[in-house]
Amino acid sequence: MKAPLFEFPSYQYQIGDWEFKKKGLLGRIKSSEFRRTKLQTFETDRQTNNKSYVRYLEEFLRPELFEFCQEAQVTCSMTDAWVVCYDKGDHQTVHNHRGWGFSGIIYVEFDPKVHTPTCFVAPWNDPRTDTTSLAFPSDVKEGTMFIAPSNCLHFVHPNQTRKRRTVIAFDLLPECPAHQSIKN
Repeated sequence: MKAPLFEFPSYQYQIGDWEFKKKGLLGRIKSSEFRRTKLQTFETDRQTNNKSYVRYLEEFLRPELFEFCQEAQVTCSMTDAWVVCYDKGDHQTVHNHRGWGFSGIIYVEFDPKVHTPTCFVAPWNDPRTDTTSLAFPSDVKEGTMFIAPSNCLHFVHPNQTRKRRTVIAFDLLPECPAHQSIKN
């Protein structure tokens, strides 16, 4: 009989009232200053937005974040958020966000016919083959929010089309006295 010792917790939600909310997000994103550094193969406002999305997104995502906190049995707060845009040929190398907590992705401009979702690297090799397993969230479309442990390695395949792929990434940390919590 199978007796699992560990699980890999990941969560996926479709953001309510997405078409209305998308307009507000795109308006906010358009006012951002995007940069591409020597090490980045994409454009981002992470270094220029001064965490200006954090409180906005906490309110914007309140129902979905509350549901996540209930399911994950955690009280947490958003500590950082930023936008990443991928034009043709842009991609993201393998990385993680930190050793603890959760990180999320909101697919803002995403065409499932031509774009691929973020690819996650299993935290351990397959014991039968000693190979690394890769996995993608399923049924991703605009308005999908995906949350996984921050320490999980992930990356984005090169964008093969001229159609821009835009995501908002964010970090959630379990509650500590220095942070406010996400509550309904």
